[in-house]
Amino acid sequence: MDVAAPRIFQFEGFTLDALRRVLRRGDREVELRPKGFDVLHCLVENAGRLVTKDEIIEAVWPNVIVTDESLTRCVSDVRLALGDSAQQIVKTVPRRGYMFAVPVARTEMGEAVPSSAVSSITPAVHHEAGGQSSRLPLAQRLALLTRRRWMAPAAAALLLIAIGAGTWFWRQPAGLPLPDRPSIAVLPFVNASADPQQDYFSDGITEDLITRLSNFGQLFVIARTSAFKYKGPEIDASQIGRELGVRYLLRGSIRRDADRLRIAAQLIDASSGKQLWGEHYERDPGLVFAVRDDVTHNIVVTLVARIENSEIERALRKPPENLAAYDYSLRGHALIKNLLLQREGRGETIAAARTLFEQAIAADPRHSPAWRGLAITYVHAWYNPTPGHPIDREFRQQATLDRAVELAHKAVEMDPASAEARATLGSFLMYQHGPQAGLVEFERAFALNPNFVHSRFADALLYSGRASEGIDYLKRIMRLDPFYPSLYLFSLGKAYFFLGRYQEAIDLFRPGRVHLPGHRSVQAYLAATAAHLGLDEEARTAVAELGRLDPDYKISFLLSILHIPRQEDSDRLAGGLRKAGVPD
Repeated sequence: MDVAAPRIFQFEGFTLDALRRVLRRGDREVELRPKGFDVLHCLVENAGRLVTKDEIIEAVWPNVIVTDESLTRCVSDVRLALGDSAQQIVKTVPRRGYMFAVPVARTEMGEAVPSSAVSSITPAVHHEAGGQSSRLPLAQRLALLTRRRWMAPAAAALLLIAIGAGTWFWRQPAGLPLPDRPSIAVLPFVNASADPQQDYFSDGITEDLITRLSNFGQLFVIARTSAFKYKGPEIDASQIGRELGVRYLLRGSIRRDADRLRIAAQLIDASSGKQLWGEHYERDPGLVFAVRDDVTHNIVVTLVARIENSEIERALRKPPENLAAYDYSLRGHALIKNLLLQREGRGETIAAARTLFEQAIAADPRHSPAWRGLAITYVHAWYNPTPGHPIDREFRQQATLDRAVELAHKAVEMDPASAEARATLGSFLMYQHGPQAGLVEFERAFALNPNFVHSRFADALLYSGRASEGIDYLKRIMRLDPFYPSLYLFSLGKAYFFLGRYQEAIDLFRPGRVHLPGHRSVQAYLAATAAHLGLDEEARTAVAELGRLDPDYKISFLLSILHIPRQEDSDRLAGGLRKAGVPD
């Protein structure tokens, strides 16, 4: 965007300042990602006419090859920032481009300079993590202003004084509003070594964590530039949280000696100063960069899980009258997350979760996690019987599965860069077309976010005849999360089963009778494994429980949804179930 000839644009109560790259509504700054701001600027400059996709891409991503998905996500961010859920401000012209459809007032900067010019030029602290700030550095912006002929000498002098104010200028005492998603700042890890020359290693770990966390679209991550303003003396967590506008802080220290590397990390609630999670890592420092990669990956995956749990707890404490799309969605996911632990009342749980996701979509039709959650409710209704509840009419109906896949596609459409949405779609495509179709979407999810983990990826591997790879993957993600769900053990048991390692498999299936009491597949695999081991009584007990959970359960049903491509694997499962007494 051209900063040499800046303009002020006003529309629908918003002010877009092209020089300072700020979007405001009244006195409040509206958060918008850098590329989203550029897309909005392009549309506003061309208000009233169709701007083709090629025009926007050329203006926003010059000399860079990008897909339509990047543009679609930016337009989604713009609509969210403008509250344009009905798409009345930014209109889509199908297969062509977009039109900014409301009147825009344009003002040259020289024509309207507010008396509060000095105090209104505030630095940005919210950026896309892992990248450079898209706003000009403060001194450069001020220099541009002082070169303008319209700038009064007195105002220019005040601005130059402000430059000298340094730290005061960057740390405004007023708190910034919290974003509508989990927000975190990774503070510079402290070099606890005796050698100050090791600062580079501590800084490198910090930068790696910022970059890796930025791959998680559900997180709002403070950029390195702003986070590193807090390097040095320890500052109160609540103060940093207010100044950066974040809910969570990650702090840590690194001690690198000749024979040992010790790293400590803590997740802090910025409002209360309470530690939510902490971990220590010790490694042989020999392969220093491999260690750095291993530790940062461990911290990130564990950290994201802890933040997700904290956000769900926060949403559950929030009064119903204050709920928005994000909170409705969190509550819905909290319900379906524990659905497999229930023995009774699944119909009521699915219905309640579905209502929450529908309320989230009504509040924000472009909220991808809500579409994803709504899709999951349909898969549960299709896969799990709910006798006595109206949702039971959806059980084993092809239309129910088709609806789930349709909604999962919608979640991807709303946020093409979401690894979670891609993985959910992959899980459902496994039911519809087989494990190979699922693997395609999982690979896309990991390409979007290499730090993303999902146990259903292991299922796709083992059902594709790659059980050993599935075991390696499951052991790795279980190591990352010591409080992994019981479903991980079940998936690991299935991998051992398809390798013919029945004793290891049954040792993992048996706890499932307690931890996953209503899960029919646990009973089915337990019965098949016990039959292969000659444990006839245990096999009969499992079949009896399977019949209680689903009187119409048949081998053909299980095989029809697994689409196992290797005949030997299919025969292994069907043969064990047949020996145990499950009907064909």
